[in-house]
Amino acid sequence: FAAITGGQPCDITGVSHDRLAAHGPIQWPCPDPETAETAATKYDKRLYTKGIFATPDRRARFAALHSNGLAEPPDDQYPFVLTTGRLYGHWHTQTRTGRIEKIQKMHPAPFLEMNPRDAQRLEVQGGEWVEVRSPRGMARLPVLVTQNIRRGSLFVPMHWGSLWADDAECNALTHPTACPISGQPELKACAVQVVPLNRLTPDQSALPEALPQALESSILSAAPTP
Repeated sequence: FAAITGGQPCDITGVSHDRLAAHGPIQWPCPDPETAETAATKYDKRLYTKGIFATPDRRARFAALHSNGLAEPPDDQYPFVLTTGRLYGHWHTQTRTGRIEKIQKMHPAPFLEMNPRDAQRLEVQGGEWVEVRSPRGMARLPVLVTQNIRRGSLFVPMHWGSLWADDAECNALTHPTACPISGQPELKACAVQVVPLNRLTPDQSALPEALPQALESSILSAAPTP
């Protein structure tokens, strides 16, 4: 990777593990060999002191931002805000980490984090399977009741697609709206509803396979409703 950065604004061909261990963080560009300009200020360099920026006209650009709220706020039909994210051990969709036994033991299966008060209101228990629905799709997941998430919000890890689990893909729920300035999609918030599988009609409620033992233990040992 370092080789393909050569000659670019992010040149790190001069960075090595030994150099980082000896000096700490290094400001790039850090070419090999160093130039007189980069060598003298490698560890205390302040960027853009000359007022020249990496834009076509070399002028800085500032954007005045005003919060518009969520693109898809919760409502009576979809009362929860679902957020998605990573777990400590997994990387993206597990194309590598999914094949490592130690990591699989850490994170054996997907789940839905829910605040104890929300679980109490919905009358669901830790480990109970639910169907999470948005205007675009659905996922079926076991509930992990935890104080780590606030009331009204839910969390689903992003690592499980069809390769690893059925009906557990969080992006089946998210919407495509993106920031008009950065182009970043709003994958961290969408409106959803939660329906326990045992309350669906018989043809809808085929239960998934049993929970992996490691996940079942973590769910059942989660903090109870205070």
